[in-house]
Amino acid sequence: MSNIARFTTMFVVMVIFLELVGIPTVASSVLGTFGISINDGEIENADIANSEIYSWIFGAAGILAVIAGGGAVIIGLFAKSYDTSLVILPLIISIGGALASTAWTVILYASSQNAPWLTKIVAIVFVGLGIGFLWSCVDYFRSGI
Repeated sequence: MSNIARFTTMFVVMVIFLELVGIPTVASSVLGTFGISINDGEIENADIANSEIYSWIFGAAGILAVIAGGGAVIIGLFAKSYDTSLVILPLIISIGGALASTAWTVILYASSQNAPWLTKIVAIVFVGLGIGFLWSCVDYFRSGI
């Protein structure tokens, strides 16, 4: 398991934990896309069949994505020389953006509690995770895995 996978797993578990505790994170908008709504740590609604992502996948855009994906696979069979990091890079950028957004939201939430020590602890945790994530990204792209 690569370092990026470890940091991504830690981050996702932490975001889900914070969301279920009641601290708003980026997970609420992502889960909303899947038709899942959480309020005060309780799952209120889970209607995936009527969600945005379901209608996108089985709508015109999803069909076009499947055709484009099939075309990419066929082209890839003939080209046989693509860099796998080009496939992983959008995932890394989205996870990094979600980490930064969640860190900022939680720091603002901690500062609204009128406890400066809490804000400092939260900032230390997120800065440490951010540095570790960046370090693992550099290690991944320099090693050529």
